[in-house]
Amino acid sequence: MAKKLLRKSPSSSNKFNSANMTDDFQLHLDSSDDDAPPEEVTFEESKASALRSMKNALETSKRGKELLKEKRRKRQELFQEQKKRRLLPAHILEEIDTAPSKKQKLPGDQADSNNEEASCSWEEGSEGSKETKKGFKGNIRSLKGNYSVMRMADQSSTNSQQQTAMDFIQARLYGPGSRRTTNNELLSLQNKRGPNKSAAMQFVNKKWGTEKKAKAEKLKKQWIHKQKVPSS
Repeated sequence: MAKKLLRKSPSSSNKFNSANMTDDFQLHLDSSDDDAPPEEVTFEESKASALRSMKNALETSKRGKELLKEKRRKRQELFQEQKKRRLLPAHILEEIDTAPSKKQKLPGDQADSNNEEASCSWEEGSEGSKETKKGFKGNIRSLKGNYSVMRMADQSSTNSQQQTAMDFIQARLYGPGSRRTTNNELLSLQNKRGPNKSAAMQFVNKKWGTEKKAKAEKLKKQWIHKQKVPSS
């Protein structure tokens, strides 16, 4: 029994070695295929392939341009069709063209007609009325062109609205309830109420303190001068 086992073991090892050899041979073949040089291509073949690829690229770009033109043409046709739908019917347009246009009187023509009516009414009066008619004619002026008329009441109301708005803004920004203050006073309050307590700004900023002191001295001198003037 032991001899049979010993005989079987070399055969199994031989099979394993043969399998390894076949795998190595296959790998060698694959590597040799990878390392093989590329196939030789003639100049004519490479030139033909380059021309073929260039031709394909040109055809693709030409096809894209044609598609774009077709889209634009369809869009223009759709726009024209929508425009025709919005237009009035042809018979209505013909009626509008054939209808007589009514001439509107200009303001100058109206003024001239008023002058003529006034002169006719004044000619029927006496000689004294003729003098007044001449004076009346001299004061009248005919205006030509388009003019817009505005009453003084409308203009004054507009100005009053603007003034009211300005007063409202002024009251909101600088009124008594606005609580506006100077920068130094605000910084002094921050120093007083902040977590790190410190002195007010007039003590921290020496320049601001000197300015306040000079201003106080000036006011004191003015007050003394005012007190002395009435007594003298």
